[in-house]
Amino acid sequence: LFSATADGQGLAAATVTRVRADGSRSDENTIVYDPAQNKIVPIPIDLGPATDRVFLLLYGTGMRFRNVTAIAQIGGVNTPISYLGPQGFFVGMDQLNLLLPRTLLGRGDVDINLNIQGQAANPLKVKIK
Repeated sequence: LFSATADGQGLAAATVTRVRADGSRSDENTIVYDPAQNKIVPIPIDLGPATDRVFLLLYGTGMRFRNVTAIAQIGGVNTPISYLGPQGFFVGMDQLNLLLPRTLLGRGDVDINLNIQGQAANPLKVKIK
């Protein structure tokens, strides 16, 4: 999995797609560069009203065609995988979409753990509002 600092550790290089009850969608960032701190910091993911479905989109390599035995957890909670395959814009980049469970509300910093065919990916973090 790709990290925000490109070293495979810390915050995930991820985005969020929000699908509202009326079917409208919006994309949101999960990180921002803070010049005062001179570093990348998390933007807390707001799960919004119960009618919203919020997907965490992660990026990496070596994941496509292996979703048969993929298990994802966020904050220790098993998380449904809605897509695992080619990213579509960049050659060789894969994308993993996870539906964020509402049980994560208010959890703050949480670990993302992914296991594909018995192989653990590098653990990363996001922040949940």
